[in-house]
Amino acid sequence: MVEDKYKNFEKNQRPGFIALIALLIVASAALSLGIAANLSGFDELKAALAGSRVVQARALVQSCVEDNLEGLRNNFISKSSSLSNSDGSCIINVAVDGSYAYINATGTVDIYNQKIQATVDNQLNVINWQED
Repeated sequence: MVEDKYKNFEKNQRPGFIALIALLIVASAALSLGIAANLSGFDELKAALAGSRVVQARALVQSCVEDNLEGLRNNFISKSSSLSNSDGSCIINVAVDGSYAYINATGTVDIYNQKIQATVDNQLNVINWQED
């Protein structure tokens, strides 16, 4: 008689156990999908931030070159300078050779660099302009 009660107890517990295992499997699959979606969103956010930093570095190096072109208008001589602000820094070298000035500038924001190489004549006409 005791064995019959034990067999009935065991049979009655199996459906609950199977439902619990099924629930755990579904919950773990949902958790995995949630984590994957979250990580994908994080990568997109990181890529957008990197794009923003590259744009800031490009704007910074362009402003450095423009500032130095204004300096060349006043005094057509070779010089090196740097500029730092809260966004980043810029290093610029201007080499004057006869009636041409060769400009090399690098703007840096965080780990992102943008470079400009330009050549202008003594009237500040742009002969060559390359951005990397």
